[in-house]
Amino acid sequence: MHPWLVRNILYPVHERLMGRPTFSLLKELEESQWLSAARLRELQADKLRQLFCHVSRSVHSYRQWFRTQQIEPASANPFAVLKRLPLVDKRTLAEQVVVWDRLSSRSNDPGAPGVRLSHIGRRVKLMSTGGSTGEPLRFLVDSVRSAYDKAARMRTHRWFGVEPGDKEAYLWGAPIANHRQGRAHALRDFFLNDLLLSAFNLSTDSTRRYLRKMAAFKPACVFGYPSSLAKFCQFARGLEQMPRLGALKAVFVTGEVLDDQQRNILEDFFQAPVADSYGGRDSGFCAHECEHGHMHVTSEHIVMEIIDTQAHGFESVGFGETGEIVVTNLDNFATPFIRYRTGDMGRRLDITCPCGRGLEVMDVVAGRRTDHLVASDGSLRHALSLIYLMRETEGVDQFQIHQQRDRSIDVQVVASRGLSEKSRDHVLRGVRKCLGESLSTRLHIVERIDCQPSGKLRHVVSEATEPTKRPG
Repeated sequence: MHPWLVRNILYPVHERLMGRPTFSLLKELEESQWLSAARLRELQADKLRQLFCHVSRSVHSYRQWFRTQQIEPASANPFAVLKRLPLVDKRTLAEQVVVWDRLSSRSNDPGAPGVRLSHIGRRVKLMSTGGSTGEPLRFLVDSVRSAYDKAARMRTHRWFGVEPGDKEAYLWGAPIANHRQGRAHALRDFFLNDLLLSAFNLSTDSTRRYLRKMAAFKPACVFGYPSSLAKFCQFARGLEQMPRLGALKAVFVTGEVLDDQQRNILEDFFQAPVADSYGGRDSGFCAHECEHGHMHVTSEHIVMEIIDTQAHGFESVGFGETGEIVVTNLDNFATPFIRYRTGDMGRRLDITCPCGRGLEVMDVVAGRRTDHLVASDGSLRHALSLIYLMRETEGVDQFQIHQQRDRSIDVQVVASRGLSEKSRDHVLRGVRKCLGESLSTRLHIVERIDCQPSGKLRHVVSEATEPTKRPG
């Protein structure tokens, strides 16, 4: 489909039919990205007040909190209020705020605990996180938040010369759909210039097919998880086939921490810049890398805090210091995510980017806390400490490290040429050196390691929990 037709007619019509003001918000975001940091802060303050007024009327737990604290949300300093509100995680959010049967009731009773959206004209839909290490979180997303996420993504694509409606190839975890849904999705992808390639069970044969499809499709950009795309590139290298993608402008990645090795693999293979992004189905589109390599927060849509969750009182940390990323989504009135603990580790950077945008700059320095490992003394070890060990071990083609609830370690290794005793010993000694000699460590040689249902391949999965300090 011709990109001009998609950009100017088909895509805007699709978004209007879905009840999303995406293109009007895109126009706003194109202008607001050049505002000063101070002006963006004022915009956040206005949105915070609106959000606080909404939840103080519509969400039982927040209405009680504002009443108990004797705070008038319309007039109080919104950033001071935000710092006083409690942090929430998946469990507390599920228990206290987003109970689905209450949300769906749309009760007009002022004392009802649900969120009512009929009076603000927003459509809502039920979504859930993957729940890879526990029960998935079910929550509501309204049409304005969905539109902001899409518009922010379009804006960041434009940073690399990719316009809405340009052809985009996705290497993604394709959801299972029935025949009718599959045909509808395929028709939608055709009219919106999207090519979906399943990241499940990548192999030499599937890579060969995908290379042919990409060459015929001629995408302006490629999108996917870094691990899946790197794996695709390695299979293609084995076939000694390079994609003929002269129109390719960028490779966009998300969902995992992008390491230098993966970036180099992708840039070398696709011969295009690689741009990282940060966000989630729950928190929304939070940040994206610009053409100068800095990660900019979507400040018009998100308030991001970096919190030391191990310290007394859960205090914010300074610029350049690492802490847990805590997000307040300013535009989802359906299920308010206010001071939501993402479980990811990052830091705010006090720098001015050469791109000239006033958006905050941050860095995702580590994956989820569930991807951190707990040593025998209860301290945390970053996943990369063992990822590097495995990558330097001779004979390891693919691996996954799984820490059980009792902190014991299972290391799964795919080794097509076999794994020598020297390599086995290197892995076991490295794990014990990192986490402690007392932890039980088991190494398993397997034929394959499956991706998650989303299409991600997680190198480290930890179900162990470290001793936590709570504010007094």
